[in-house]
Parts: sequence; structure tokens; C-alpha cells
Amino acid sequence: REVTRPPVGRRFKRGEENHAAILTPELVVKMRQLREQGWSYSKLSDEFLIDRKHAWRICNYEAWSWL
Repeated sequence: REVTRPPVGRRFKRGEENHAAILTPELVVKMRQLREQGWSYSKLSDEFLIDRKHAWRICNYEAWSWL
């Protein structure tokens, strides 16, 4: 019987490659542009159907930081 090893690297795929992803790179860029134009995190979260904290993390490059 052959022993299989767990995959090396990340457990979950990043960004839109994740099976539960709602956003695309284009939407992330658009969200950051709207934030620069003065949109609130609450308004962004309503527009993009995500949590307010996640909108904050995206706009502050804690999430989707590779874009």
C-alpha cells in the first residue's frame, strides 16, 4: 500500500480560483477605485455583496494583496 502525502503549499486557492470566490480581480480593482472616490466600507460591502470587514481588508491590501 502506497502512502500519500498532503499537498505542499496553500490549502486553499487564492482569489477567484477559490471555489467560494465572489470577487474577480476586475471587481477588486473597481472596489479600490470607488473607495478612493470616497465610498464607505458599508456601501462597498452592500454593492459587492461581501462583509464590511472584508471590504476594509481588500481596500487596505490585507486581502487580494497581490493585485
